[in-house]
Amino acid sequence: MENIPIDIHRKILNINITILRYSGVWPLLPTAKIGWKVFNFVYRIFNLTVFIFYLITLGADAVTNYKDLTIFGNDGCYFFGTCMFLFKGCKFWASYHKIIKLIVDVYDPIDVLVRSADPGILMHIKKSYYQESIAFWGFCILCSFFHFSVIFLIPREKGILPIRAIYPFDITISPNYELAILYQAYCLAYALSVTIALDITTIGFIRWSTLQIAALTSNYKNSNPSVTKRASLVTSASDARKIIEKLNKIKITDDDVEIETFLPLNYYETKCFIGDLFLSRFTTCVKNHQRLMKVIRDVNAVLSSLMLVQFATSTCIICLNGYQMILSTNNSADFTKFTAYWVICFAELFFWCWYGNEFSYIADTLTHNQWISGWEDAYDNNYYSLNSNNHKISNYVTISMIPTMHRLQFKSVGIFVLSMPTFLSIVKSSYSLLIILNTFTSDK
Repeated sequence: MENIPIDIHRKILNINITILRYSGVWPLLPTAKIGWKVFNFVYRIFNLTVFIFYLITLGADAVTNYKDLTIFGNDGCYFFGTCMFLFKGCKFWASYHKIIKLIVDVYDPIDVLVRSADPGILMHIKKSYYQESIAFWGFCILCSFFHFSVIFLIPREKGILPIRAIYPFDITISPNYELAILYQAYCLAYALSVTIALDITTIGFIRWSTLQIAALTSNYKNSNPSVTKRASLVTSASDARKIIEKLNKIKITDDDVEIETFLPLNYYETKCFIGDLFLSRFTTCVKNHQRLMKVIRDVNAVLSSLMLVQFATSTCIICLNGYQMILSTNNSADFTKFTAYWVICFAELFFWCWYGNEFSYIADTLTHNQWISGWEDAYDNNYYSLNSNNHKISNYVTISMIPTMHRLQFKSVGIFVLSMPTFLSIVKSSYSLLIILNTFTSDK
């Protein structure tokens, strides 16, 4: 837990952005040399061509052996996974400027919160950072193991490839066989590495939006200046780093993450406020609430189709991989690689739904925290009770509660909500399809 940077919330994001830029999914920075920009463009076209040809070879084998469900299911696992990767990559490329704006909207407020002297919010940030690190490096290890299993745990007879496919040349002779293996190894490695960057970036939007919602709910509850003071900011990066490094508890309790001050979500809030009144605090909360609602709408608008494709392909892949695992129980190499693929897809879907569910759970507490904000004990500049204006304040609070009654959720094109019930529904659907497929095969 040493040497934790002040921008720990951007550490994994920066790695993902680097992967996306140098893989050709995103353009390089405007400051990059023209030669590198040209190479980036050519590399993007090259990869698109490579994966279109890759899908054609998979599809050709599936069509040729469409009567054999074993081969058809084997090809389907890789075909649907590659289609999902291509769609995500194209979506991120087409929505580049919108996603960059989302990064600013989601991560800039965390830049302020991470300099807060409140231990509760810092523990939230540190906890989120370690969760993100575990997810990122866990997926890297799992995908590396899957790549190794597919490419190296195969028979060495010429003509038998790691991934079934049909090519317009004879793969039983050298060097065609070696080139085909190298081609498949490149496609699989590229797809897995870019998919990790795409998914962790998307989940990051959900994770750090959840942290902002947690800060907002706390601010509503801490709107009474006579009860709760404003959080101070640490101006020195080294001092802020020292505070974060002190929070080294492995077991985090509810008291550790309890936020005890009114937090700023941008630097303007730390400098420009008239006095320190209930109304000024509560109005600040309402503005941040409106901003967050817009951010969630923007995330849903940009990435909801991506979520829908994730749900649809995950259902198919989990089903087909489960089917292949059943068929390959006597073949340890095939069983290992299909199990690894199944775990990757299962974990990917689980993380999406888990963080979406956590966001909805915290967002649902907004109304309650607004009501217990202490509006009935509000004071004016002279610290005289505003009993005569309590009716006006209660109306203001009540009106501001109306938007919170509309649930904030991450949705897939307005149909599916990222939540644990959705996750269980997809797993149940995949299992039902697997039973039908297995029964149909057994009958034949």
